[in-house]
Amino acid sequence: MVGKEMDKIEHTAEKRSALRMKEEESRHRDHIRRKLHLRRQIEEEWKAKELSLLTKIGEEVKREARIEERRQKFREETNRKKQVLLEKKIAYHLQKMQKNDLKTEEPEKNIYKNKGPDETQGKIM
Repeated sequence: MVGKEMDKIEHTAEKRSALRMKEEESRHRDHIRRKLHLRRQIEEEWKAKELSLLTKIGEEVKREARIEERRQKFREETNRKKQVLLEKKIAYHLQKMQKNDLKTEEPEKNIYKNKGPDETQGKIM
C-alpha cells in the first residue's frame, strides 16, 4: 500500500515535471516567436525608412537636375542676348567708322579738285 502510494506520488510528480517542461518549452517557443516577429517588424520598418529615404534622395537629385538645367538654359539665353548685343554694337561702330572714313576721303578729294595740276604734284624747284 505504501508502495502504491509512493508509485502514485512519483507518477504524479513525473506528470507535473513533464507538464512543467512542456510549459517551459511552450513559453520558450513563444518567446522566440515574439523575438522573431519583433525582428521582422523592425527589419520591415527599416526597409520602409530606407526606401523612403532613397525616394527622397532620388526626388532631390531630380529636383537639383531640373534646377541645374534651368540655370544652364538661363546662362545660354543670357549669353545669346549678350552676343546679339555685342554684334549690334560692333555693327554700329563699323558703320560709324565707315561714315568717318567716307567723310575723311571726301575732303581729300575736294582738296585735289580745288587745286590746279601744279599744286597737286607739288612745286618743283
